[in-house]
Amino acid sequence: MRLAIDADVFLFDLDGTIYLGDKPIGRVLDMLHALDALDKKVFFLTNNSSKTTDEYISKLKRIGYNANSNQIITSTHATILYVKNVLPGKSVYPLGTSAFCEELIKNGISITEDADAVLLAFDTDLSYNKLWHANVLLDKGRVFIATHPDLICPSDIGNMPDVGSLTALLTASSGRSPDMVCGKPYSPMADLVNGQINVTADRVLMVGDRLYTDILFGTNNGYRTALVLTGETTLDTLDDKIKPTYVLQSADMLVEF
Repeated sequence: MRLAIDADVFLFDLDGTIYLGDKPIGRVLDMLHALDALDKKVFFLTNNSSKTTDEYISKLKRIGYNANSNQIITSTHATILYVKNVLPGKSVYPLGTSAFCEELIKNGISITEDADAVLLAFDTDLSYNKLWHANVLLDKGRVFIATHPDLICPSDIGNMPDVGSLTALLTASSGRSPDMVCGKPYSPMADLVNGQINVTADRVLMVGDRLYTDILFGTNNGYRTALVLTGETTLDTLDDKIKPTYVLQSADMLVEF
């Protein structure tokens, strides 16, 4: 067993890279266990803001990998850090799951109807009334923050509309684009990651299925990047604007068994 691509720190996207729905992709579990055996640092960077850290740990455990909380870095974490730093003491109106709202409250962020900011997350319980109220607030000039720009979330039964698609809807109805997007490839997520890795950028590998989030995030931070073809991006949708260092059929190809 040896690494096909050597690095000290491996940053993995989750949906479309490690799993689809509740199904691990290929031999990805063998690959992760091999990285652990080689004493490599492994982190999971997800823009999916619908779950808490504990829920991600539980999901990874269900598919066969024991992660700890330090390994999970989400767009929710990046968004909370941004709100606390840039809008201290301000209230938010979230479009997000109960798990997302739970994380906000746990971190001291006030949720109100007449809020200072609209906070758009991956809301799998979204209702028309929530969209309508968010639009009213945006018309009043309230701050507009999105957790991440992903257009879709890959699943084993078909693609799910994600925050990027909902952003387009609210932009069309309010005439407003987000004042800040916090997840990959943007700076709030980079601030979190770079605070946890103590190696030079060339020893970091970012692995993911999206060019405009995962690969651009790696490129923006000077990391090497590996695009996997198990999620959103296919060979037909590769372009010349965002170039990964490597293109792999799947993440398990990082290790030669």
